[in-house]
Amino acid sequence: MSAGTVTAQMVQGNETQITTNESRQYFPVVNDDKIVWMDDSNDNWDIAMYNLSDEEIMNITTNESRQYYPSVYEDTIVWMDDREDNWDIFAYNVSSEEEMQLTTNALRQYFPAIYEDKVVWQDSRNGNWDIYMYNLSSEEETQVTTNESNQRHPAIYDDKIVWEDSRNGNRDIFMYNITTEEETELTTNESHQRDPAIYNDSVVWVDEGNDSRQVVLYNLTSEEETQLTSNDSIKWSPKIYDDKVVWMDYRNDNWDVYMYNISSEEELEVTSNESDQRNPSIYGDIIVWMDHRNDNWDIYMMTLEGSEITNMTGETDTTVVTDSTMDDNTTIEDNITEEDNATDDNVTVVDNVTDENATSEDDNETMEDSATEDTNSS
Repeated sequence: MSAGTVTAQMVQGNETQITTNESRQYFPVVNDDKIVWMDDSNDNWDIAMYNLSDEEIMNITTNESRQYYPSVYEDTIVWMDDREDNWDIFAYNVSSEEEMQLTTNALRQYFPAIYEDKVVWQDSRNGNWDIYMYNLSSEEETQVTTNESNQRHPAIYDDKIVWEDSRNGNRDIFMYNITTEEETELTTNESHQRDPAIYNDSVVWVDEGNDSRQVVLYNLTSEEETQLTSNDSIKWSPKIYDDKVVWMDYRNDNWDVYMYNISSEEELEVTSNESDQRNPSIYGDIIVWMDHRNDNWDIYMMTLEGSEITNMTGETDTTVVTDSTMDDNTTIEDNITEEDNATDDNVTVVDNVTDENATSEDDNETMEDSATEDTNSS
C-alpha cells in the first residue's frame, strides 16, 4: 500500500540553534531531555550533550581517541570508541557520572543503540557482522544473530531488535524478539531495504526498489506495509516516534528534513534553508538534526506546535543557544573525510560529509563496514 502524497507544506514549530561553535557537530540523537552528538571541538571526536531542562552543553567524553555515533536513553549514553586501538562500545550514566566499557573483544563493535537497560550493536568478532546485545542490569552479553552473512545497523525498542541483513544476497530487514527468542524476516523484496528504526509496533526503513529510495512503514501487529513517500528524490536515515516519522530528503537539490504524520497521513517539510540539514532524530515533539547553514555543521532543533500546518515563507525565527563552554578554535572544513585503517584486515571507516554530488549511489554519508579482507558488496 502507498500513502497518498501532495506537495509538502511546512510544519509549524519553533526552530532553535543549539550549537554555535565553529567546529563540527555530527549525528545528533534525542531522548527525554537530552540531545547528544559527536563533536570535534577538541581536535578529536568527542561526545557532547545538551540538556533541554537547564539549557547547558557539556562534554561527555574527554579521551583523546575518537568517540563516534552516540545513542541515548534517559540517563544513559552509549557510543563506539577507539581508545583501545579498536572500536569498542562504551556507556556513560549522566546521573552517576560513571563511564563503563561494555566490550573488550579485540575486533570491532559499531553503531550502538540503547533502550532501557539493553544495548545492541554490530560486531565483527566472528569474521562477519553479527548483532550483539549487552544487558546493563545483569552485565551479560548475548549474541543475537549467528547467520554467517552480515547483519548491520541494529535498532531496539522494548524487547524487539531490528537490523538490515544480507543473508539473501540483498539487504532485508529482520527482527528478533528478546522475550520469545524468535527471529522474523520482515521483508522479502529483492531490492535493498536499509537503515531500520523501530517504535512500539512500527518499523520504518528505506526501500531501494523501483530505482528510487522511499520511506516504508511496517506494522508488526497488522503485518501491513505502507510506502510513506513517493517523490523520486534520495531519502535516508528515517526515525520514528509515536505517529511521526522523520528523514533526510534531497528533493530540493539539498538535504532537508521531512516528516510524515501517520495519524493525519500528511507529509510535512521541517526545514527549508538552502543549505543541508541531515540525519534527524525525534522524541516527542522535538526534532533535531545537523545543519550546514553557517558553513560548518551545527546542531539545530525544532519544537513542534501540535499537528497544525502553515504555508510559511522566508526564514524561521531562530533562537540561539550559546555554547561558550566548548572550544571554538577548530578549523572549518567544507569537505569532511574521516578515515580509519584501525586493523590488519584493511577495514576502512569512512565518514564523508559534503554538500556536493549527492546521488543514489553516494549518500554523502558512508560507513564502509566490511568485516573481512574481502569487500562484501551486498
